[in-house]
Amino acid sequence: MQACLILDSYLQRSIIAAATLLLVLFGCSENTSAPQVAEPEAENRPSGFELLNPELSAAAKQIVLDYAEQIRVDFSQVSIEIEELRFAISEFIAQTNTENLDRARQSWLLAHSAYELTTLHRYFAASILDKQSSIALLQLQYQIDHWPIVPGYLDYVNGYPDSGIVHDINVNLDSTGLRDQHGAFDVSEVTLGFHVLEFLLWGSPNTQSQLRPADDFIEIDALGASQRESGYSLEQLSNNRRRQLLTIISNILLEDFSELESLWSNQLEGTRLIIGRTSKTELITALADSMSAMLTEELLLRSLYPMLNGDFVESIQSPYSLSTQNAVSSQLSGLESLLLESQAENGTTLDLVFSAISDEFSEFFYQNFDASKSCLVLLYSNTNNDAASTSTEREIEVVECINLLTNMIDNIDRLKLELNY
Repeated sequence: MQACLILDSYLQRSIIAAATLLLVLFGCSENTSAPQVAEPEAENRPSGFELLNPELSAAAKQIVLDYAEQIRVDFSQVSIEIEELRFAISEFIAQTNTENLDRARQSWLLAHSAYELTTLHRYFAASILDKQSSIALLQLQYQIDHWPIVPGYLDYVNGYPDSGIVHDINVNLDSTGLRDQHGAFDVSEVTLGFHVLEFLLWGSPNTQSQLRPADDFIEIDALGASQRESGYSLEQLSNNRRRQLLTIISNILLEDFSELESLWSNQLEGTRLIIGRTSKTELITALADSMSAMLTEELLLRSLYPMLNGDFVESIQSPYSLSTQNAVSSQLSGLESLLLESQAENGTTLDLVFSAISDEFSEFFYQNFDASKSCLVLLYSNTNNDAASTSTEREIEVVECINLLTNMIDNIDRLKLELNY
């Protein structure tokens, strides 16, 4: 009965989320003007917590100001990792062999983990930026890291050796064409982002027992007799189109993330001004809301609830590289870093601020956090091997992870209630 209630809630929220995403996607255009930071308002009247804990309140504001700068630093690191990925792919295309393909895969893993480490950053950024900038941020994230994807929309899959835009010579393989094709018919029929590159580099696990071979990318420099008779040109051959597709998408990924990075950096001074004039209570609440939203949307709604419903296709973020556990670990590490490593000049951490607000937070949150991380890593590692557990055992694992995450979210929500009491 409880599982049914969970699923009903998930379906309702998914419909709302999908409708919102579609409105955003169709509402955005390439001609959107540059986002502007909203004019800061006067600071609100101090809360009871601020009046009773002036030192902790001041430390909390300093932590948020420093966090805004840390977001910029971490985004810069992601750009470096994506540039390394783009370079590794260019090296693979220039010298196509298994060793260079493995290097490109490793670069993908590093770049994607770096991006997922900034997940909480992006939730906080969306909460503090003005509406126009938040919509731009959402659009860029859709281009950078949307999942699940439809692999057959891109390239061959089991039973369909000629499927996808790799084999559809009517689709122009250039930046403009691929951007136009991205989500043109369905939000999951994507042509951009990390997970398109993931599928191209690893191949579909349902297609073959082994990973995608480097031979798929070997350049064909001469037409066969049947190809000449059919009127093909060299650039229309699937290997050559696959090479071109991989290169263009890696370039677009760097462009899109650079735009996301600039969106934050260009508004950093204005954002600091907003933070400086916002009450400490509202800032602490914004951080807590960002944490709750990330845990709820990224882990519960997008993954665990669908998995509980038996959907093991759309619930797995990185099914081709088998690295979903890495992504989830990075997301949780970003949250943990904000709580324990970000600190004011007097050594106060956000964890100390939260613990001063709520005794239950310090007592129960990290118990659930550590258990959740272990539960999720084990769960996603097991999903890499269908024979690792029975459906009943997997359902028990999923429910356990859901309960632990829900406890974490409840701890955060109670903290917000006590803060505003």
